[in-house]
Amino acid sequence: MRTIAGAGDRRPRATPRNRPALTLDQLHTFIAVADLEHVTAAAVALHLSQASVSASIRRLESVLGVPLFHRVGRNVRLTDAGRAVRQLAIRTLDEARQVEQFAQGYAAFDRGEITIAAGRVAGAHLLSGWLAPFVQAHPQIVLRITLAPMQELLAMLHEGAADVVVLGARVTEPDVDTLLLDESELLIVVSAHHPLAADPRLSELHRHRYLAHEGGTGTQAHAEQALGDAAAFNEVVLEEGALHAALLAGLGFAVMPRAVVASEIGDGRLVVVPRSGRPVQQPFTAARRRDLHTPAAEAFWSHLEGVAATRLSPASPARRAPRRG
Repeated sequence: MRTIAGAGDRRPRATPRNRPALTLDQLHTFIAVADLEHVTAAAVALHLSQASVSASIRRLESVLGVPLFHRVGRNVRLTDAGRAVRQLAIRTLDEARQVEQFAQGYAAFDRGEITIAAGRVAGAHLLSGWLAPFVQAHPQIVLRITLAPMQELLAMLHEGAADVVVLGARVTEPDVDTLLLDESELLIVVSAHHPLAADPRLSELHRHRYLAHEGGTGTQAHAEQALGDAAAFNEVVLEEGALHAALLAGLGFAVMPRAVVASEIGDGRLVVVPRSGRPVQQPFTAARRRDLHTPAAEAFWSHLEGVAATRLSPASPARRAPRRG
């Protein structure tokens, strides 16, 4: 059905871009001559005639209006202008290759690359388990994973530096699709061989070292809510991997999502310090821009929807009450 814009249509009209006078083939030939510093050698490498390569360089110099090479014996060397053009030409060809790779991602469902940015707690403890089935099902899809604080994650999402972000908080950003992957109760826990384990009471926390998550993480914000004003703490801020190791080693107590420490509680390595009041739940959310996505990225989002359905099911082991004490 054809749609005709009426008088009330006030959308701006796109302005056609000027067509460049140079071509990608000319830039490709130019880089070969620049790198080999010899017209004949470049012609051999490109499987072209020397006359064709020379003509391509002359046309490029004519279009740009600047000399790109000067002769040194039988060789050629870049001029100052040529060196600057070479850098721009490399960047242009790299971006052209990205366009090709993007198109190839649409043509091949099981190929391509997905960039994931995750919060430190989710990335260090939960993400691998969520990704494993997808990686096994799609071995040729490349996953690039970055860990960052929450505000950096949101910036990466809006700037297009990440296809999907996973963070330990709810997301209410414009033009963003969100998916609640899991909700996990925050527990105050301590190693079974820590002195606090013998008398796990909130009133005793002030006597011991508090292992805090890094500032700017969703988990730390929720942890402060779980602790309330129970005590003043001797606080040690640790990176996520170091925090978990320090907790198991008995260096202090910490506030951790049940999903992260369920196995250690189950086998007795960690002891829960009971707290009063309503449970504090930490959400783990996936988010992506409302945009065009490759089939690989769409498949990954569908996989995360399956993760959410499993994790949030009442029958999920992760949602059963932890063993106390």
